[in-house]
Amino acid sequence: MRILISLFILFASLSANGQFPKTYTSSEIFHDLLKANRFGNILYVAAHPDDENTRLIAYFENNLKARTAYLSLTRGDGGQNLIGTETGAATGVLRTQELLGARAIDGGEQFFSRAVDFGYSKSSVETLEKWGKDALLHDMVWVIRKFQPDVLITRFPPSNSAGHGHHEASALLAEEAFDLAGNPDAFPKQLVFVQPWKVKRLYFNASSWWIENIAEKAKNSDDFILINVGEYNSLLGESYAQMAARSRSEHKSQGFGSDFSYGLNIEYLEFVKGEKANRDAGIFDGVETGWARINSPKVGKMMEEIISGFNHSAPQASVPALISVLQNLRKLPASSLRESKITELEVLVIKMAGIKAEALASEKCYTPGEKTNFRVNIIQNTDDVLMLKAITSRETNLKAHTELKKNELFSEEFGLTFNTNEPLSNPYWLNKPYEGLYDVTDYNLLSTPQNKPSVELEIAIELYGYSLTMVAPLMYKIVDPVKAVRYWPVRVIPKVTFNFSESSVVMTGNTTKSISVLAQNNNESTEGSIRLQLPLGWKSTPESVQFKSSKRGEVQRIEFLIESAGKAQDGNVEILFVSTNSQPFSAMGLQEIEYDHIPAQIIITPATIPIRNIQLAMGGVKRVGYIEGPGDDVAKYLQAAGYFVEVLTPEMVQKGDLGRYDAILTGIRAFNTRPELSYLNKLLNEYVAQGGTWIVQYNTSRGIKSDTIGPYSFEIGRERVTDEYSTAHFINPGHPVLNVPNKLSAKDFEGWVQERGLYFAGTKDPKFESIISWNDPGEPPRDGALIVAPYENGYFVYTGISFFRQLPAGVPGAYRLLANIMNLSHSASSGNE
Repeated sequence: MRILISLFILFASLSANGQFPKTYTSSEIFHDLLKANRFGNILYVAAHPDDENTRLIAYFENNLKARTAYLSLTRGDGGQNLIGTETGAATGVLRTQELLGARAIDGGEQFFSRAVDFGYSKSSVETLEKWGKDALLHDMVWVIRKFQPDVLITRFPPSNSAGHGHHEASALLAEEAFDLAGNPDAFPKQLVFVQPWKVKRLYFNASSWWIENIAEKAKNSDDFILINVGEYNSLLGESYAQMAARSRSEHKSQGFGSDFSYGLNIEYLEFVKGEKANRDAGIFDGVETGWARINSPKVGKMMEEIISGFNHSAPQASVPALISVLQNLRKLPASSLRESKITELEVLVIKMAGIKAEALASEKCYTPGEKTNFRVNIIQNTDDVLMLKAITSRETNLKAHTELKKNELFSEEFGLTFNTNEPLSNPYWLNKPYEGLYDVTDYNLLSTPQNKPSVELEIAIELYGYSLTMVAPLMYKIVDPVKAVRYWPVRVIPKVTFNFSESSVVMTGNTTKSISVLAQNNNESTEGSIRLQLPLGWKSTPESVQFKSSKRGEVQRIEFLIESAGKAQDGNVEILFVSTNSQPFSAMGLQEIEYDHIPAQIIITPATIPIRNIQLAMGGVKRVGYIEGPGDDVAKYLQAAGYFVEVLTPEMVQKGDLGRYDAILTGIRAFNTRPELSYLNKLLNEYVAQGGTWIVQYNTSRGIKSDTIGPYSFEIGRERVTDEYSTAHFINPGHPVLNVPNKLSAKDFEGWVQERGLYFAGTKDPKFESIISWNDPGEPPRDGALIVAPYENGYFVYTGISFFRQLPAGVPGAYRLLANIMNLSHSASSGNE
């Protein structure tokens, strides 16, 4: 069987620190050699990016030397973003890369199911209804059969105490999949690609979150295995808990930067089903972890000799002996265990030999049908000659039979022509419309974390008489004067892409509005006309615009004036592009996601946004001050609705000239992330006292940077309402928030997305009045979503309502409700109380 090694230098390992290639010390190589001498697989199962216990993954992978993987049911698409404005699918793409960055540190592998994260869920019943229980069981069984774990470990209990419907569902599904994976009658279509697999045991990663006095209960119980993840690894220079802290800190979009912990750190594993392990023998009790696993004691003896004779000053000296191990392995009967071990050892040979290769393009992105040149660089560090047998791209042989001597650079340029029907480099799970589950049917893609590289080069080499083939992805490389070397995976994108400056168009009454389209040429030359396809009752001026560009990457801003041409209907604005000598076609948009801690990502989507005609009265509010929170676009959409919005800096607040603002808002999680609000709170209270309205949007109950928020005390709780269809009950129907300047009704609470709100106020000062109550099915009313308190001549408001989701989605009622809240002080001065 021919093995292709996806070279460690670029695509896979870039996630370790964002843009930089991974290098290896001799102690790390020796550590990998020790791991290669062991067998045994562990699969850890939970629901979201950040749910995984990185301490256990680091321990299993690097102490037990077990091949360890994390199965996250979702990609985290429904969560919030602490570092940027990506939402929905884009958040999922970002968090996928953060998980890969975490695994690059703790050493684990990563899998996903097709489940779409729809936000917080309070029950596994709701969760499995939305996802489809059989579909998720199918995916989990697939991963078990593909990865073949000896041990399955769940993060959460299979009950409401898991704290999230997704969490509970992950444990329930794992228990069923544990039994089904070994049954050939379960999901038989999978058996074309994998075989039934019986997991030996299932354990629950218990903690004091779910078991009170767990240390005492686990002390003498044979149901528990205790693991000290605080042990120190001298080869890696840190404890497993410290490694785990670095790994967990990759979840930057969720603000999970973690401190190192030192000394004793105990994790608890509680038996659930299967064959119980002897607690003293450990989690692999009864599992063959040596070379007898594939009936090869001879190879085991050879490996022990390599380990005992390893020269830390010259790791390459072990390459010939490791080649002999590989040659013996290839004589054994084929099996998935044999193949995975061959791949592992071949990667180790590459590291030991100091073989580094890169395939470098002159551009980050290309379009179908383009021609380009790229350069291949290869170097090796063994004492023997390495034979470069072939460089192949898309089954075309580019180079053959070249000798590579120690530390002599091979560097040569080759040509490439992209197919005219070249697949675009969109994340594979986003290629089709989806709801509840991503539409993925290809078993070659199912469960994989990301696309294969758009262009790969197969580099066939021969070393000490052994042939292997590496796969190097085509990359774009620059040398940044501040950030040093940076790499981007080459992507294939449309010849021209179009992005709207907003994610929705909000029209108020019979007004006109200018919207911007950013047209980007991604080819050497593009020419054509652009027009907007609008719902009935709308028209644009001009009707079409000519676009012409002969410079790759050039972006032109094109303005259209939108106005009602009768009874305007809600719908979508779509961009149609007519290139020279072609029919009109629906244009595509290109979203780029770029942070230092992940490789740059793209998403290709239809160039369309919703348009809504909202009957919105603004009352006395014209000028709004906004103190931004992380990942917060509310100010942008208030401006789109016709308000003049000014982003306030701490210096602007300190100047004290706040009376010119009709309302001031602080963005989501501002008090979690902006320490300066602790001393600005007093100045903002003075603004309220002088007749202003100050609105604080949701903050999490954990990590508040200020002792006080607003003029009166209130507690930020953890209550939320996740049912976006939940009925809104008006506690005081006559309150101005519900009446002025917009008369609200039940219709204003239709069409909301994902949730009503989160982190509602709990215990509060009697001066606060609750305005609206909601509840999820089977729960009591929650009245902390919107609380209002008069303070001298003005009003202070705290709201957990998810305006940050509703405004970009163009939800009319959310705009009308927020307009009324901002108008509170004007309502009072007009006698509308």
